[in-house]
Amino acid sequence: MFKRKGQAFCHTRSFWMFVLPSLLLFTGFFLVPLVLSIWFSLTNYDGWKTMDFIGLANYTNILQDKNFYTAVGRTLVYTVCNLPFKIIIPLLLATLVTSKWMRGKTVVRTLVYIPVLLSALVAGITINWMFGQEYGLINFILQSIGLTPLEWSLNPALATVVISVASNWISAGYYMLLYIGGINNIPTELYEAAEVDGTTKVQSFFRITLPLLMPTTFIVLLLSTVSLLKEYALVQGITLGGPGSSTTYIVQYIFDQGFNQYKYGYASAAGILITFLFIIIAFIQFRVTKGGGEV
Repeated sequence: MFKRKGQAFCHTRSFWMFVLPSLLLFTGFFLVPLVLSIWFSLTNYDGWKTMDFIGLANYTNILQDKNFYTAVGRTLVYTVCNLPFKIIIPLLLATLVTSKWMRGKTVVRTLVYIPVLLSALVAGITINWMFGQEYGLINFILQSIGLTPLEWSLNPALATVVISVASNWISAGYYMLLYIGGINNIPTELYEAAEVDGTTKVQSFFRITLPLLMPTTFIVLLLSTVSLLKEYALVQGITLGGPGSSTTYIVQYIFDQGFNQYKYGYASAAGILITFLFIIIAFIQFRVTKGGGEV
């Protein structure tokens, strides 16, 4: 009996020894900031001396702020427009590099994955150089073939396109690896049976590969949505929210209110509201896709 209690104590101690580091990090970098944000959102904290309790006044003011709704709407449009590319491009790349007919798979995987290793800010600066108006690589190519250079940084639509290209470029490699894992887990017997039945490669892709990759697609969809909704460093490295405010998304709006306008309480309230928005969107995605199961 005492031996069993000793073994149970050892297992419990080992469990907490493994869990405690993660628990401390989670508490320090998530729970504590969350509690502080909730408290700041109920005050008029200016980041220095002023911090008076004002109740729900910040939330009331935000819900009457047109700029807040504009930033949210712009962020949602940006997210919806980029989600198909976040899924389709990595899926096609994964299908390509897992094909038995392709040569140099390792090289292709490495080249596609390299942008993932770059920080978003570095990637943004690199893309900004490529799409520069006077000395950019893209405009140089356009001039070389006799076309007119484009004003990428001055046109709101073109600036959004540049950000979208950069976002898909740095994320494609990571999502490609997720799809590669999903494709490798599909039994080869299914494809062999389909081939015996006279099914073409395209038909096998839509009838076997896509349905069995639904759980992976759900994960990619969820991760992509969160990443797009909180896009910040990439935008700062490319457009700084311009031209004007055409690429100022919700995180830029919160950052501006907190660190430029010194309205930390107001920014905290906006962050809390956006957190609830993220949760609602994730819940809707889970219900619509049934967690990656059959729709």
